[in-house]
Amino acid sequence: MNAIEIFKYLPGGKKIENTNCKKCGFPTCMAFAIKLASKNTCIEKCPFVSNELKQLFIQANITQQHEINLGNNIKTGGETVMFRHEKTFVNPCRFYITLFSNDPDFEFKLNEIANYQIERVGETFKIDGIYLIDNGNINFALNKIKSKNLNIILKSKNDINLEDNFNDIILELDNFSNINKDSTIIVSSQDLNLLSQKSEKLQNDGFKSLILKYDNIENKNIKDVINDLTNIRYQAIEEKYQPFAYPVLTQIKEQDINKATAIASLLICRYSNIIVFDIFDKSMFSALLTLRQNIFTNPQKPLQVESKIYEINNPKENLDKAIVVMTTNFALTYFAVANELEAIETPTFLLITPSDGMSVLTAWSAEKFTADMVKKMVNENKILNNLKNKLIIIPGLLASMKEELEDALPNWKIIIGTVEAFELPQFIEKLNNELTNVS
Repeated sequence: MNAIEIFKYLPGGKKIENTNCKKCGFPTCMAFAIKLASKNTCIEKCPFVSNELKQLFIQANITQQHEINLGNNIKTGGETVMFRHEKTFVNPCRFYITLFSNDPDFEFKLNEIANYQIERVGETFKIDGIYLIDNGNINFALNKIKSKNLNIILKSKNDINLEDNFNDIILELDNFSNINKDSTIIVSSQDLNLLSQKSEKLQNDGFKSLILKYDNIENKNIKDVINDLTNIRYQAIEEKYQPFAYPVLTQIKEQDINKATAIASLLICRYSNIIVFDIFDKSMFSALLTLRQNIFTNPQKPLQVESKIYEINNPKENLDKAIVVMTTNFALTYFAVANELEAIETPTFLLITPSDGMSVLTAWSAEKFTADMVKKMVNENKILNNLKNKLIIIPGLLASMKEELEDALPNWKIIIGTVEAFELPQFIEKLNNELTNVS
């Protein structure tokens, strides 16, 4: 509940006796409502709170989906909305790879998984963990995985006897009677009603950290799978149904890369928190990690890079040939421009303005891309004064700023560049030829 909703039920909101009595420790009922909404006080501080407000407040503060710590500062769950545009998704879908503990090629496969990473739009992504199936030699396998800083889900049918340093791994067992109640455990079923019953029983038994495994999806129509996962998420988020108030794990046993990629793409969007893969293919995960990044980007916080001047192709060592290119700090714009500039030999200072992660036109219209801003950045970077060619290439979409920039930087030539980043190499090649002919 927000402060206004709470205030309506307090004496001050109802304009009745005991309004702003200060017995809660705050000067007004509104001040108390604000503190209560931000969880900086407790509802019992007000002696005049109605039972109706107490019930509404309790209902409003029920956890929709518990956040589970998987290890290595990686979390899953914690979602509060059905759709990203309503607010944001909290934790991205996590990827685990299946390995058998007694696999003769265990170390080779583990090293391949651990060494895999991709970088996209300034972020580095890796596989999150190993789904380890116990078929012998278990402590050896666990130690090897731990040494690679990968998280572990252990599936075993045996009474496990683990070393002390494995108390934090996630367990999928047939029997939890001898397991510490603080452990994170996986409860599984292919039937939603049975999954709900199992979850509720384990909660009643004292387990508070659960992961729901929606099992055997390979035996179901993918449409039914998505419908069931949506139902679980809806009941957790909208109905606050506690047996489903936990992250959901699915396992893809499909061996065909194209089919596995298609299934995983659906599961990332609707609504698997953890996906376990039986195959590991670098090209598949490159595509899936890209999709995951797009889906789980916070719509209220655009991806952005640090605002500064980036050096591409050693411009400090080639001041007689170096040029300046300018754009915003929106990450997609930066990497599109930087990649094109790196592909050519021209030494370049890439001037990135502090535009709150906005695209070129958006930043300009919001006055986050101004001539004064550019002037300040140029003047603060003394190295630019030593350039032979004092010219700045601005985005083609900002052609209307040319005169304004020329007034702000009278010693510089402002050149209207391209609209699209992919056109830059040809544009700069033509510009270099013109500069050479003038020389």
